[in-house]
Amino acid sequence: MNRIIKAAQFAREAHQGQTRKWGHSHIPYIVHPMRVAGLVAVHPDAEEDMVIAAWLHDVVEDTPVTGLEVRERFGPEVAKLVEWMTNISKGYPSLRRAKRKKMDREHLVRAPWAVKLVKLCDRIDNLQEMHDDPEKPDDFVKLYCGESLLLLEESLQGVDSDLQEQLGVLANKGLKED
Repeated sequence: MNRIIKAAQFAREAHQGQTRKWGHSHIPYIVHPMRVAGLVAVHPDAEEDMVIAAWLHDVVEDTPVTGLEVRERFGPEVAKLVEWMTNISKGYPSLRRAKRKKMDREHLVRAPWAVKLVKLCDRIDNLQEMHDDPEKPDDFVKLYCGESLLLLEESLQGVDSDLQEQLGVLANKGLKED
């Protein structure tokens, strides 16, 4: 079976029972990695491992799946990409959110281009979903949009100008909404 299909099925199993946040809580979580993987797959410089990593980008962070398990199933290159996408601040839950997010941005600056592309697609999908949600918590959306602009300015420069512009437009839209 195709490795991308295996990754999609693995991600579906790993995220089983999880749903998206906000008013879309009825949407199975797997819809998010599916959309992110789709955005990555249509990029002209996409490679198989990038698409696989896009499917798996949240499994280590949000499920019991370990990096070792990702490595055993999908190889060291995919595991390395997923590791880069896993927020390092997760290990510091007692730190204030602003400090944790700064730590994650500083980590992402050193990440490979492929990771940054997946991260751009991840943020775009998250913001699109937030903007489509009539029950969204406005304070959190504004916070997330501000964090997205910082991420864009500090960590995601030089990745893809069209995707960077799209993220900037979505983030600024969220800051302007009342």
